[in-house]
Amino acid sequence: MIRPSGRIRSVPASGRGWRLPAASLVVVAALLSLAAATGGDSTSADSTRPDSTRTDSARAGDVSPRYELYLSPTLDAETGARLISSAVTGTAAGEERLFRSLDGGGGVAARALRTLLWDAPIAWWFGVALHEGFGHGGRGREFDTSPGAHLGSPWGGRDSYASFDLEGTSTEQQLYIYTGGTEANTCAATLLERRAVEGVRMRPIELLHLLSNRLVASDYVLRTTPNPRTSPGRFYGEYAGGGDVANYLGLLHALHGAGSGITPTSTDAVIQRQRDRLRRQAFWNALDPGAWWALASAMRQAARGDDTSAVPLPRAGRFRFLPVLSSEWTPSGGETSLEWIMAPVDRAATGGPARPAASLAMRPARTFSFIARRGRGPSGAFGALGVAAEDFLTARRFAVGGAAEIWDDPRNGFGGGARVRARLIRGYMRGLYFDLGLKSQGYWVAQPATPGPYLALGLLFID
Repeated sequence: MIRPSGRIRSVPASGRGWRLPAASLVVVAALLSLAAATGGDSTSADSTRPDSTRTDSARAGDVSPRYELYLSPTLDAETGARLISSAVTGTAAGEERLFRSLDGGGGVAARALRTLLWDAPIAWWFGVALHEGFGHGGRGREFDTSPGAHLGSPWGGRDSYASFDLEGTSTEQQLYIYTGGTEANTCAATLLERRAVEGVRMRPIELLHLLSNRLVASDYVLRTTPNPRTSPGRFYGEYAGGGDVANYLGLLHALHGAGSGITPTSTDAVIQRQRDRLRRQAFWNALDPGAWWALASAMRQAARGDDTSAVPLPRAGRFRFLPVLSSEWTPSGGETSLEWIMAPVDRAATGGPARPAASLAMRPARTFSFIARRGRGPSGAFGALGVAAEDFLTARRFAVGGAAEIWDDPRNGFGGGARVRARLIRGYMRGLYFDLGLKSQGYWVAQPATPGPYLALGLLFID
């Protein structure tokens, strides 16, 4: 049952849209991923070829495009981030084939029009599908709220929303649901930025998908949510209509105090302070170097061709690096994050010669990150420190990676979590991987809300 009080939307529903269950999004993304991966892309780089045998198009990146199938029990934010990024990659491969023969001034004009009229709205729309179907929807499935998603046209008004049956859910669970959309977009942007540092090839629509995912949190706060101090009536309308930011602030106030603090004529001073803090954090998020690198690279490829290399990332010795700025809305309040992503420049260093089957050896990770988070909410300051690495250990037929984070917040105290990924790198089932995680009470971006173990299954294709 769809209840008006359980409706979550970005803006007032307007225009005409079409309804697509979240499960259908999974099927569509998975089929696109499989078709693109198994069909192959003749212009993609092959990591086993010497440089002299690569095509010109392959020089656009060190590593071939990635396609992934990823399934978790609740089809959560990370499931959506990986599946939908694969669908975007498949779309990019098709575009490249269509526009491959265009060159000269006509080619520049055609690519510019494609980027403006197709790539930009479709990249944003894929982010909307992630936001509603796997962000809000994933958290809704986690708390058994029978979620649904309504998706509007990529060229229409802002008419997409998710709906839930919130009967029996707690204030904290509702808060997780309302923040799940931007959480999924943040997860996707960081995933794509890690791939960029690794050297994975990206084409214009993929780069714009990265940009749009990163800017969602800033857009919500800076553009779509009225200021409760100057426009209390409009802010209340956004709250009553299911707007993400307004409801997050109301639920945050209720979780740490008493009631929503939002009326048609005024809002509580605590809510205003939290909104002002979210606004400052939104500027931090909008300054993310990876987002602007993606925009510059997309414009460069629109002008020169899809096989043009992206703007080079900075280097320190034999490593590429990228500082990533983001903001998150947590149950303790808004926070800002800095993630420092690094990857070896020399791809041979990450692969190297085949090791004996019985060996257990460390090797340079595909990517590794150091993460610091800091925030403040109604109950005080909180923060977290974390690390993440892809394929830093080989053991027989497996490559092992993982992530870990520790945090301290005023609601739950000190806590932490860790996740290990084991991926088959030999045999007929190579590419299959398993995620096994364990966390305590507390918030970890795009991870389950409840403490305890969790499991997911994935399959990685490298085109």
